[in-house]
Amino acid sequence: MQVITERRYYPGQVILEQDAEGEALHLITGGVVRVSRISLGSRERVLGDVYAPGVIGETAVLGGGERSATVRAQTDVTTLMLYRSHFKQILKRHPQVLWNLSSMLVQRVTFLNDELIAFGLNTESALSHVFTSLYRQRVQAGVPDPQVLPLSTQDIMARISSSRETVSRVMRKLDTAGLLTYTSAQVTLIDPDGLENIALDDSDSVD
Repeated sequence: MQVITERRYYPGQVILEQDAEGEALHLITGGVVRVSRISLGSRERVLGDVYAPGVIGETAVLGGGERSATVRAQTDVTTLMLYRSHFKQILKRHPQVLWNLSSMLVQRVTFLNDELIAFGLNTESALSHVFTSLYRQRVQAGVPDPQVLPLSTQDIMARISSSRETVSRVMRKLDTAGLLTYTSAQVTLIDPDGLENIALDDSDSVD
């Protein structure tokens, strides 16, 4: 019996849907996916991107509940899909897999804690956190030109749940400071270290 099934998805296609039953997880072997969640009031919040190699859907599989977010392919994506029952068998035979997964989840919790701090300070800190985190992801994934972030103004607004006017004002400030340049379709980081230094610094709020 085949335990792992290879799946392919095209840009924009839904891989996992929020509130659906979570019977399987996906190991991303190629491409990029975007994770988003619809909150109360039907407002969509983009939680982030996941680059290959990565895992999605593990929370519902481990917890036995519904999907907490929707995941869509941003590029052509290939995954290896693994159902809960088979995943349990693998964990029994290879406990190291559970240890590795636990380490990954700890990293995610740490990231979320940093994000909560940055988002609670001001828009400048929130944007700096989003940009530097995505940059580090792209470096780790070996993406060419990792400093060029494929983020439109609408994407940025969805990431931090802020207005176009506020985003535009902060982007102009970061541009003037020589930290980045931007167009309507992408952001290019000039000084990632400088951005990271202000990501958790509330001494210069722009809000």
